[in-house]
Amino acid sequence: MGMKNVTAKTVVDEKFRFLARDMNGSVFVFEDKPSIATDIACDTWDVKTGEILQITPPTTKSTSDLEGDWRDSLMELNDEIILD
Repeated sequence: MGMKNVTAKTVVDEKFRFLARDMNGSVFVFEDKPSIATDIACDTWDVKTGEILQITPPTTKSTSDLEGDWRDSLMELNDEIILD
């Protein structure tokens, strides 16, 4: 069975300035800019400071079914972000 896009709208505290998807498809917002650990095999964002909030749970399908590489998903939040 295939997957379909679903758009959900939510609000987060203005202290969250970055949004990104993990390898498992979960979407998070971050207070401070995260990075990808380069010293270990990593499948998630490396957060040294600031608060993190998970927006969506992991997907049930492989991330290879999702569009784009999760490592390229980091974006700075402006007033409104719409994910396509």
